[in-house]
Amino acid sequence: MTTVTKLGTAALLGIACLVLGTKPCSAEWFGDVYVGASLTDKHDVTVHDRAAGLATYRDVEFDTALAYGLRFGRYLDSVPFLGFGVDYFNFMPNIGPQSVRVDGCPISRDSCGTNKIGFGSYDLTSQALSFDIFLRLPLLKTEAAPWGRVTPYVLGGPSVFITTLSPRNTRLFRNFDDDTDVAFGYKGGAGLAISVYKNLVVFGEYRFTHVAHDFAIRDINALKATVHTDLDSHTGLVGLGARW
Repeated sequence: MTTVTKLGTAALLGIACLVLGTKPCSAEWFGDVYVGASLTDKHDVTVHDRAAGLATYRDVEFDTALAYGLRFGRYLDSVPFLGFGVDYFNFMPNIGPQSVRVDGCPISRDSCGTNKIGFGSYDLTSQALSFDIFLRLPLLKTEAAPWGRVTPYVLGGPSVFITTLSPRNTRLFRNFDDDTDVAFGYKGGAGLAISVYKNLVVFGEYRFTHVAHDFAIRDINALKATVHTDLDSHTGLVGLGARW
């Protein structure tokens, strides 16, 4: 069983225990698990190669990715519409086989200029830890659901992204010669939570994340190259949460 699977199982068990055994209260903590799909905008990939020089591969497309994660936090007793949370988020915006326009000096060519070239395929795995601020509007409050039966909310905050790039099938770089980069980015989003049973809620959420990465890998000639790209991702999620 993988670490992520263990974390997800533990989170679900924890939510189940809270739903079955905790009485509603005004001091509100929350825990959520979620899954969805992430679409990353196409973006230019810039490569600084020790031998070839600088090349920009235009409008590289990223695959639609599975996204999942979990978070924990608390809404303040004195200001119940304001909360804080810590969120772990994982998605994999891989780069599939494609031909792109390249400006500059591509690794596999002897001349510089503007050309059409096969870019190859790459695995991208990104994990993010974010520290979020939540603002919510509790609607339809009841004694059983003091946080509101229906709760629209917005969120945002800084994020730390740990992303690994691994060439899989390309004539530009050494295959399976991967690198991991740690970079700061940010996240913003909005959602709607609906109370369904005791302390249990279901929710839908949209989030936007941004980060810029620089990866140090080797080209097809085993020379050092730096690969730069931005990951601007739009993610739709559905989830299950507990309030206590």
